Amino acid sequence: MKKILYPAAAAVVTLALAFTGCAKKDDSAVLARVNRTKITAADFKRQLEDLDPKMQQAVASDPKARKEFLDDLIGIEVVLQEAKRQGLDKDPEYKKRQEMLKKEMEKRIQDDARNELFNGLLKKELADKLTKMTPPTDEEAKNYYTKNLDKMKTPDGRKLSYKDVEPQLKRRMMAEKQRDLYLEYAQKLKAKSNITVDEKALDAAASTLATQTLPGGLDMPVPPAAGNATGTKTK
Repeated sequence: MKKILYPAAAAVVTLALAFTGCAKKDDSAVLARVNRTKITAADFKRQLEDLDPKMQQAVASDPKARKEFLDDLIGIEVVLQEAKRQGLDKDPEYKKRQEMLKKEMEKRIQDDARNELFNGLLKKELADKLTKMTPPTDEEAKNYYTKNLDKMKTPDGRKLSYKDVEPQLKRRMMAEKQRDLYLEYAQKLKAKSNITVDEKALDAAASTLATQTLPGGLDMPVPPAAGNATGTKTK
């Protein structure tokens, strides 16, 4: 069953759908047959997850809304079947786009796997040190503010007082301490590895990148902290 291109909800809501009887074993139940294609309870619920919570609730509680939603799925299926009957799925441009989408999906899966490994090891190796890491003191934060006074301003140039930036400043300092911990760990691993760098290739790659002027204020991004297991990404 193809995924319907409904607008994605802000968050996926897990809803106990009253009409299913509740168990996963019921997901194989056939709700409708469209020629040789089955629309199962699993298909129905998967499509439903992309709706906003109010619509999900309506389908769960209102028999009329439930039938209308199933009728929508049937309508989509007959259109897809007609497209295939006309041979649109054999069109070279269609095949080319599908191949591109397949490669993009494979790349995303690979990236997700790399991120999970990366964050899993950092959590395993650095968790103890991270839990013992103390937040910056008021004195440390004030010293940081003073040393970076030229950056304590809004994008339009307005100066920010210490009170204006204190919470953000302390979060930034904590993130930098976490990142320093990660860099120290990574450096130890680098020292045990055989690494070569082609600087000419690096320069050539950099020359193709678009240049961007970053603001000089406090809003300049901080590289991901090692302790932020959910936010750290590798490529």
